[in-house]
Amino acid sequence: MRPAPAMVAALFLLAGAPVTHAVASTRPTGLLILPFENTAEDPSLVWLSTGLALHTGEDLRGYGCAVVEDEDRAVLLEGSGIPSGASLTLASALELGRKMRARPVEVRPDRLVLGRFNVQEGELTLSGRVIDLETERARPWITRQGRLKDLLAVHTSLVEALARDGDLHGSAHKIKSRGADADPPLLAFETYSRAMAEPDSRKRLTLLRRAVQESPGYSTAAFQAAAILVRSERWDEASDMLQKASSDSHPYEAEFHLLRATVALQKQDAAGAAEAARQSIGFLPSDRAHAILGRALLAQGDINGALQELDTAVGIDPADTEIDELRKQLKQAPQAAGRTP
Repeated sequence: MRPAPAMVAALFLLAGAPVTHAVASTRPTGLLILPFENTAEDPSLVWLSTGLALHTGEDLRGYGCAVVEDEDRAVLLEGSGIPSGASLTLASALELGRKMRARPVEVRPDRLVLGRFNVQEGELTLSGRVIDLETERARPWITRQGRLKDLLAVHTSLVEALARDGDLHGSAHKIKSRGADADPPLLAFETYSRAMAEPDSRKRLTLLRRAVQESPGYSTAAFQAAAILVRSERWDEASDMLQKASSDSHPYEAEFHLLRATVALQKQDAAGAAEAARQSIGFLPSDRAHAILGRALLAQGDINGALQELDTAVGIDPADTEIDELRKQLKQAPQAAGRTP
């Protein structure tokens, strides 16, 4: 059974991971991460402003935090008349935090992360601080230094210090230890950062493909490119791109396998879809993963298994479109134990 292409394509957002509702014992810490300030005012390093914010968010997702989406952040900054990467006073940062907490967005931030960077003769200085938006108290600035060529290692050290200082170790901290890729070369990271800041999906895809070429196996770049291809219903290309990833795209493991499951189901590989959906659930149980697993089981003739997955998915979020599709397909199948889905 094939997913409805337009429906499946809409599941994956250009800005990154698809929106899914997940089972969680406690609400993860919500973070608003602003573009880093370029204190060197070097125009050739403008890409680092959003690139560092992106990478900080990806790292802190690995600690179990939830991060405000780039699009929501951009709307906030634009509406406040603040350029990306602008210097902010503590009062201005707190005001932005208040505005974001009042907005009806997917992630309501509990804390705000400010950052800045400087490069002088190849020497890099990265600084960051965490602001508690509930108490409106700011932690001190934390600084790490190194060579620009070691940007990602310096950044990792900074994020680890921020996580400790701001108590950002969430319930999903164990995800971080499951194994991330080695850092990509700086050139590939720059291309990836430029891609993720590009609003035009075709240009973004071109840059993401280039990043994968510059660093074969670059899993997050491959995942983001595959998400765009799925949205464009280019299933074979999406499948090929996913196979280029050297791992399951930390910190997007659950979304990576969910994307694999979606592509496999579209290509009528029910067994592959079920395997990938189970892997996604292993990282983060979500309504969509359970619904796709149910559709894969139904395609293999396991009606009872599909009904069980439907119940689980409905228990997480009954409004998901994948659940509607599973329910529709079950109505067309012989019923198990007299149940009506």
